[in-house]
Amino acid sequence: MKIALFYFSGTGNTELTVKKWKSSAEQFGVQLDLFKIEKDEFDFSKITEYDKIGFGYPIHAFNAPENVWRYAKKFPKLDKPMNIFIVMVSGEYMSINHSSGKKLLRILKRRNYFLESDYHYIMPYNMIFRHTEARALRMFVTMNELVPINVEDYLVNGKPHLTKKHHLVGWFIWLLRIEQWFSGVNGKIYRVNKKKCIKCMKCINNCPTNNIEFINGKFKFHNRCLCCVRCSFNCPTDAFSIGLLNNWRVNKPYAFKPLDIKEKDRHPRYCKRSYIRYYKEADLVISNYKKTHTNQAS
Repeated sequence: MKIALFYFSGTGNTELTVKKWKSSAEQFGVQLDLFKIEKDEFDFSKITEYDKIGFGYPIHAFNAPENVWRYAKKFPKLDKPMNIFIVMVSGEYMSINHSSGKKLLRILKRRNYFLESDYHYIMPYNMIFRHTEARALRMFVTMNELVPINVEDYLVNGKPHLTKKHHLVGWFIWLLRIEQWFSGVNGKIYRVNKKKCIKCMKCINNCPTNNIEFINGKFKFHNRCLCCVRCSFNCPTDAFSIGLLNNWRVNKPYAFKPLDIKEKDRHPRYCKRSYIRYYKEADLVISNYKKTHTNQAS
């Protein structure tokens, strides 16, 4: 079995998830090659060398990011159909997110690629508000427990998994693609606080669309922004203002480890039911897996 997984990751959550897919696959003797969409380094003439291909992305306004489905247009049309899978990452377990790949799948279907399996993992927000470190750690641990099980079920045992989708929300998802236009407009009005900025240039060097330039001692922003917030989230001095969304700005990566600090969860009711449902479903999958393997061992 040889798999290619193409992915885009804004602030790192998706990359952590697909790398767990890769390490888990390799433990089962499955070759899984990762390709960053933003680097565009894949030779499409070799696509038929793979048994399956996957796509990994963070969900933006209930849709796949624009650069993901634009990248899909580069895939060649195949003579024989090929199965694909999707790895979705978001900050809340809402069923509308399960339909985030509608446009991506429509593009790929015309090229003879068909969805066989998809997975949705919850990881902490990089916008809107900052999760507590304790909640972020729980999300991280749950993802790391689920992925090996999903990999074994799908890539080893051949058991596909499809998330439950609400097909009637298609129009709503289409409407929210205005976020992609808005991101370009809003990206032009980003600002950098000169007093805070240390000229490390991480924002410029890591921007996936080359939306940021530093010319004659000044930062210049274009209309290619994806709103991945990699620049503001990873800024070491929190020097960024992200335009009209500045009140949603989150700065500083999560630790993803136990910390001896006291934190107050300022948003305990936010999507509370969806989080409860996610952990309930995840715990059931994990417990059933452990029971099955304990019985087999005995």
